[in-house]
Amino acid sequence: MKLMGRDIPARELLARIEERLRTRGLPTSEPADVPTQGVEPRVDPLSFNLQALEENADATRPLPLHTHRGGAGQLVLVAKWAFRKTCQVLINETLSRQRVFNGHVRDSYAQLSAEVIRLRGEVEALRAAQPATPPAKAPPPAAPTPSTPSRPKRTAKQSRASEE
Repeated sequence: MKLMGRDIPARELLARIEERLRTRGLPTSEPADVPTQGVEPRVDPLSFNLQALEENADATRPLPLHTHRGGAGQLVLVAKWAFRKTCQVLINETLSRQRVFNGHVRDSYAQLSAEVIRLRGEVEALRAAQPATPPAKAPPPAAPTPSTPSRPKRTAKQSRASEE
């Protein structure tokens, strides 16, 4: 990982962060895969967003149960589980319209993404077919044209006198 031209050892940084979390009594995360060399590959935003919409389109599908609490955390998890089991029919009914809407949003995004990709390809093809021409030079400035002699400019005093 590079930050402002300085190498930062990612594994050492993560180890220090995990240690600080443990000293404060916060749970640490699972081991993360940190690339040893280079940077991670570039993510295509269109496909990433479409995948995220696909995964989260169904509002009735529950997220995994978890808690950040310490000792009483298991009791909270049991309460969440019991609520989901007893109220799932109500949850499904309440969120059914949202699920349909999310599906339409996902489909529209997919259609727009496909159109953007098609248009990008078309633009690239047009640019490749265009001959490389040097930038156009600006025309030389036009020569001053002789104009009819103009009257001498009047002063403010002369203007006021003629108005009276």
